Amino acid sequence: MHKKRILFGLASMTLLLASCDALPDPVGPNGNVPEENEEGTTQTSENGDAVIIESRIDSDYYRPVITKEGTYSPSLNRGITRELNSNVNIKTFEEDLMRFSQKHFSTEDYFFQEGQFLPAGTVTSWLQRSRKLTEKEIEDGEENLGLNPEDNGETDPATRNPNYLSSILEQDYYKQTDDGMELAGLSVGLALNSVDYFGDQRQEVQEIPREKLLEEGKKIANEVISRMRKIEELKTVPIMVGLYEQSKRDDFAGGTYISHGLSESGASEVSGWKAINEDRKVFPIEGMQSAEGNQFANFKSEVENFFPNLSGVTGIAHYIDNNLATLQIEVMTQFYGKGEMIAFTQYLNQAANSYLAENLPIEIKVESLNGVEAFLSRESGETEFVTHVFD
Repeated sequence: MHKKRILFGLASMTLLLASCDALPDPVGPNGNVPEENEEGTTQTSENGDAVIIESRIDSDYYRPVITKEGTYSPSLNRGITRELNSNVNIKTFEEDLMRFSQKHFSTEDYFFQEGQFLPAGTVTSWLQRSRKLTEKEIEDGEENLGLNPEDNGETDPATRNPNYLSSILEQDYYKQTDDGMELAGLSVGLALNSVDYFGDQRQEVQEIPREKLLEEGKKIANEVISRMRKIEELKTVPIMVGLYEQSKRDDFAGGTYISHGLSESGASEVSGWKAINEDRKVFPIEGMQSAEGNQFANFKSEVENFFPNLSGVTGIAHYIDNNLATLQIEVMTQFYGKGEMIAFTQYLNQAANSYLAENLPIEIKVESLNGVEAFLSRESGETEFVTHVFD
């Protein structure tokens, strides 16, 4: 792993990440695709003025679409996902949608742009509850756009209609043609509530079974597709939809996508739904009976014995098809001396190689009140960690 990938990974995981730690190279102004030069950078010219752009550093990352003015366009519904239960849900909701998008829109052939067809006002209206309009509202041309079920007035979780849909995320994918960039597909993420919080202070809890969430999520997906097909630019492009089950407020691991399907070109509904078998666990709160949980326990014990004044060592384990795919470890410390941090980072490197599983992508982040102090990373198949101690 290149050091620049690691340093970018610490810069808080932007929407352009295909997994979690790198920025792809952009397209040139006016949608021109830069050509790679001999030094590994990319070049394009506009009216004779050369623009040098660093080349893509990993084939898993999308190249972003840059506007004719040479700027990057943020999502039109930017900020909507902030209503999710936690920052980690916001992160995994966005990043995993891009990861599943690769099943339909390859990073080799497609370029990425944040959503430009669903404005914040539209998405906000869709996230509301369905309701009966008054005669005046109907006369004024108002529409009942809420995708959540109508409030039935019940407060008992056994009979109350919950809010199933919490957020909507759009991602756009383009292809380069002789005439420039052409919209070639979209991905839409629907964030669903495994728990609906309600009441005056939103302290009441209503659990929603996975089966019911899938059923309602697929209904909502078809309605979203039907509405999106009314947008002229979206009448014929394929649209992938992912159903994301967000985790509870107090769950530090984040949620996972539970199903995805595709609305073929021009289709008004989603077909070919495929179940997704993924899970995230927080070590040492859960999953410690597994082999990898036991390895983490040994690593944690060794590290805490070396520096007893640590504030905590936690790990987020990401499972795909019941197999551990990645492990992200966070170490909170009160260290302030540079010498202490260098010694501790070197020891972490040794302990990780000794106790944690081989052939597993692992990231270890050391934080204090001052922010990130050190970072270690090892990709699958590598035997050594790449490390960096920050100034």
